[in-house]
Amino acid sequence: MTPTPHTLLDISIAQLQTLASFLAEEMGSARERENIVSPETRACREILLTLSVLIPKLQAARYVIPRDSSAQPGEPCEACTEG
Repeated sequence: MTPTPHTLLDISIAQLQTLASFLAEEMGSARERENIVSPETRACREILLTLSVLIPKLQAARYVIPRDSSAQPGEPCEACTEG
């Protein structure tokens, strides 16, 4: 059984939130260990910034996709074909 778009969004959001939490924790411990900002710390900061923009957009996408779609895979849903 293939997951629904809402299920995929929920799973993706949860995984990205877990990743963001992990990176934030790593950055906190890196600050305690280092006086100089390392390339890894900079990369973590950039990833966290990207995730802080991406996660709310994915959360908003939940409300755009119809929850109960009768369309078969590969077919547009009714909301997508209404013009």
